[in-house]
Amino acid sequence: MDRRFFGVGETAQILGITQRAVRKRIARGELPFRRWGKRVLIPARELEVFMEGLPGRNATEALIAAEERRES
Repeated sequence: MDRRFFGVGETAQILGITQRAVRKRIARGELPFRRWGKRVLIPARELEVFMEGLPGRNATEALIAAEERRES
């Protein structure tokens, strides 16, 4: 990500969720944000940190798990 901030709509697209879901995460304090007038902006670097904290596997972990399933 080479931008410094994303709007709610852009953040929703990046995360693959609705704008309402983004706003709920902001309200619960899960997703950091800044206000610029009426606009709600999500800092790009904090969005990356948020995404890294989501459950799941990176590519290496997924390949290892797939190999383990094949072997069993």
